[in-house]
Amino acid sequence: MKIKNIEMYEGLPKVVVSISGTSRQEMESELVHITENRNALDIVEIRGDGFDNMSRSEHLKLVNELAGELRDIPVIYTYRTSHEGGSGARSYAEYKDLLMDVIAKCDIDIIDMEFITAGKLLPEMMECAGEYEKTVLLSQHDFKATPKVEEMQKLLYRMHSAGGEILKLAYAPQDDDDVLNMLKIVKTAKEAIGNKVIGISMGESGKLTRLTGGEFGSCLTYGYLTKNTAPGQVHAADIKAALKAYE
Repeated sequence: MKIKNIEMYEGLPKVVVSISGTSRQEMESELVHITENRNALDIVEIRGDGFDNMSRSEHLKLVNELAGELRDIPVIYTYRTSHEGGSGARSYAEYKDLLMDVIAKCDIDIIDMEFITAGKLLPEMMECAGEYEKTVLLSQHDFKATPKVEEMQKLLYRMHSAGGEILKLAYAPQDDDDVLNMLKIVKTAKEAIGNKVIGISMGESGKLTRLTGGEFGSCLTYGYLTKNTAPGQVHAADIKAALKAYE
């Protein structure tokens, strides 16, 4: 699957950095850093929950302005809800309506949909993404614990069956076994359904999952340029340097 000039399922993990500012000034600064560090990243994520206080029309306009500045870089739109570690406070129905508006009216390439949050509303959202030819990234986050291996396998199967083109699990490890289990999950999932899985163990102990390529490597990995948006994130340039070992 090719998005702009990026082959999403091939080669080393693609490095994602976020625009997560809460003001236009902060976002302009982040855009400058993206331009200055272009070789350190492959994809940019716009975190819509960072400017959740805007009206819907202002929100959509800003997303389009940011996407326009990024031009040839694939863009993910994410609205991370508070119960999955973000600052978004919209209801389930409001979450669905916002994402469907972004899909229909914004020039983004990939839409992050929280699999559990979307729940029964997911089929309608998936249909909308298909109509407007947006790639769907289905995600699930837990900042307190890591599920058992069997539970993660079942969740990935449900995400895959629902039509997710990229599947993301991000969990807080309680010990080294949780980190190793995440690497194993990525490996077994890649063998079963292809290189469309992201497996992240958050925090310091889970950094290995962000820096690994090869058979244990995710299709995407998240880093930062100015500030991290999740525990354990690594600077994008350092991720690129670490991944060279897998070339």
